[in-house]
Amino acid sequence: MSDAELRSFLKKNRNDEEAFSQALEVLMERKKYSFKYSPPSEMSYEQAEGILKSKLNKNKEIFGN
Repeated sequence: MSDAELRSFLKKNRNDEEAFSQALEVLMERKKYSFKYSPPSEMSYEQAEGILKSKLNKNKEIFGN
């Protein structure tokens, strides 16, 4: 199940405590290991600035702002 499908499942089953808890646990476990970058406290200013600029440029391409 993809992350989007899991989020949809969570929305549909928000009143089913057991199903919601299990799905949320799976989603959170996936997120633990999905970080691409070191924490900002371990980066130089230039590294952090480069990452932010690339993300902003990607958003400009997508949204045209």
